[in-house]
Amino acid sequence: MKTLQKFILVFALILFSGIMNLNAQTVYVTEKGKKYHAKNCDLVKTGKKGMELAAAKKAGFGPCGHCKVEATEEKKAEAKTEKPAKAKPKKK
Repeated sequence: MKTLQKFILVFALILFSGIMNLNAQTVYVTEKGKKYHAKNCDLVKTGKKGMELAAAKKAGFGPCGHCKVEATEEKKAEAKTEKPAKAKPKKK
């Protein structure tokens, strides 16, 4: 019985940690740069290290104007929360 309880607890912790990481976005910064970038940004090909978007903002990095990381994330968030528009009645 205790083995089952331990299994359920471990499973719940793994599930919870996975859910928490869904909201974290990884961005990439360079040692000398002042901007954060998407993984596939053409402006940064080498010497980049990953960090969470919130940590990059807190460290003083700004968004890259080329890859527009925040704009991409905002569109994803809007798509999740948008409700279908109600059809307007046609005027006769």
